[in-house]
Amino acid sequence: MISFSAAGIAVPDIGASLHASPAEQSLVVSAYAVGFAVPLVLGGRLGDLYGRRRLFLLGMAGFTLFSLAAALSPTITLLIVARASTGLSAAMMVPQVLATITATTHGRERGRAIGLFGATAGGATAIGQVLGGALLSIPPAGAGWRTVFAAGAVMGTLSLLAALRWVPATSSPGHRSLDLVGTVLLGAALLALLFPASQGAALGWPVWCWALLVAAPVLLAAFWIRQRRLHRAGTAPLVPPPLLRLGSYRIGLAMALVLQSAFGAFTFVYALATQSGLGWTAMHAALVLLPFALCFFVASIWSGRLAPRFGFRRLLIIGGGVQAAMLLATAASVFAQSTDLNSWTLAALLIGVGVGQAFMFGPLVGAMVADVPPSYAGAASGVLQTVQQAAMGLGVAVAGGLLITAADGPAADLGGAYTTALAVCMLVQAGFAVIFTLGAVTLPKR
Repeated sequence: MISFSAAGIAVPDIGASLHASPAEQSLVVSAYAVGFAVPLVLGGRLGDLYGRRRLFLLGMAGFTLFSLAAALSPTITLLIVARASTGLSAAMMVPQVLATITATTHGRERGRAIGLFGATAGGATAIGQVLGGALLSIPPAGAGWRTVFAAGAVMGTLSLLAALRWVPATSSPGHRSLDLVGTVLLGAALLALLFPASQGAALGWPVWCWALLVAAPVLLAAFWIRQRRLHRAGTAPLVPPPLLRLGSYRIGLAMALVLQSAFGAFTFVYALATQSGLGWTAMHAALVLLPFALCFFVASIWSGRLAPRFGFRRLLIIGGGVQAAMLLATAASVFAQSTDLNSWTLAALLIGVGVGQAFMFGPLVGAMVADVPPSYAGAASGVLQTVQQAAMGLGVAVAGGLLITAADGPAADLGGAYTTALAVCMLVQAGFAVIFTLGAVTLPKR
């Protein structure tokens, strides 16, 4: 999370240093998200079969090495490849975290663990934004983004050593079979959706982009038919169909899709609008987001303590309502101020957005895994995080297309175009928060 957050704020610096187009800049973020999303379910299943600690260590080692490769990349193409490879490594590592929590905790202890899991996202966002801003500000021009990825390699090394010492070994062997055909079908469906979404606008939407978008739901349907067939035959599928029969898990996936796509778009548009549009430094942009991230962190811990008393559903409804209201207020402020956007006003308004988001993320994960049996822990974690990462990549891709359109306007009005894009993004995010709240209302009351 720290590495992803720091990389997001480094995108404008990468574009200037490597002479990258807006589409290529969006690929620095979305290539990681796609590389992460495609094999996530497989990573969760491998952890179930061969040990979650083992997969965590292998994934963290790969993440560290490819972060170093990203830091040394001489061209934008090699950087994008390194970022995609980093995402693939993360896909082996990340599902093991929630799966280990699910397999080793119960009741109130699980609620507190999920709260800390959610708080990690807020704390890491805060650290990543400020760390990215500091690293981009201190080194000579053109080298800052390299130190951002080098810092990811250092953190990966420290995390690898810590995991060797503290991460417990868990697994759920069951059938020793892997659904490789299903993995290919799911990966092809995700690529068919995310690649044209990220590059279609820059390429002028050629016919093959539309063909891939049409193929995506067909491939996804073929994947699901295969999963049901394997389950009926008594063979372990990649995604167990009984998992999606759990009402809270199924509804939660739709809510996660809404939440993460909106957040992915916001983080990408914010970095480019404030730095490329308004001319803020990376540190300036990071410090304005710092109160948002810190409040996310504190409120996430608080929500973990409140969940056993008030229930996940009630916290989700409150969080969605608060975020929708605060995003509407923030969008109105950005529209009104345009290129005269005041940093203090924006930072203050984003505090409320951060509190709302904290009451959406952690409780959502808790509501989804509450009824998941330990034998499905890896698959449940993989599917959830596949949806989250695919949604974030899709959000970045759509936002990238929006900014490409904005950048085609007159140069003199570029700042206004970028701030308008940021305000529109916030309005869309507010609408998604309303949809999220309606989804929370349908969750079980217990």
